[in-house]
Amino acid sequence: MDILSAYEDGIHYFGFVGQFDTTDVEQFQAHVEEAVDAQHFKIAINLGQMTFINSTALGSLIRAQKRLNQYGGDLAIAELHGFAESVFKTLGIDRKIKCFAAEDEAVSYLRTVGAEGVSVEGEQKVAFTFVDADLAAASGSDPRIGLMRSISEQGLSFVWENLDDLDVEKMFAPDVRLKLRFQLPLFHETHTFEPSVTVTNSTLSGKGKATVQLRFDQLSGAEARAVDQYVKDLRYLKGELS
Repeated sequence: MDILSAYEDGIHYFGFVGQFDTTDVEQFQAHVEEAVDAQHFKIAINLGQMTFINSTALGSLIRAQKRLNQYGGDLAIAELHGFAESVFKTLGIDRKIKCFAAEDEAVSYLRTVGAEGVSVEGEQKVAFTFVDADLAAASGSDPRIGLMRSISEQGLSFVWENLDDLDVEKMFAPDVRLKLRFQLPLFHETHTFEPSVTVTNSTLSGKGKATVQLRFDQLSGAEARAVDQYVKDLRYLKGELS
């Protein structure tokens, strides 16, 4: 079997051509490890030109998915048909691995994987202020401080405990805009990020804590690349340590 390989915009693509059996498993696993080493944790496999798959090869697909799951990634199958489709359905593999009729559908699914970000350990502080004048007046002149809980390529979340009887649901309603200040010590010991962000969701717990999810609105090109690399590095480290 021939394995076609390409990478574009966060997705690693494999195309299988011919019969996928025991003699091809080592080659496939090597491709997966190369993707992981390159911190490519989302893989789309097109089976449109695959004519046969045996039990050992099926097992290698499941092992590959588990490997990617370690790093917050996943594997998706595209253009499953014929003999392979029958086997997948009979064994229930299509309930374990996401399968799609078209490659663009598989890619759309993979782009949602990891959107919740990777968890951040320790007391990583996030200073925030409100862009809206009324909310800023209600919050006070000094920045408020939350603790970062997760970060992704698209945004981050933090927990805020010092609610001071403020209307948290109003202040962190969807589409409310904030200005943040935070550091990523494992990226750089002194650099401060100051992005504009928009609230996407917030929840208030009975213990007086607000958890706020935010989307980055404005990061410079260099800072966006830095956040991307930081998130990839954290996923890789956590995957290797899991």
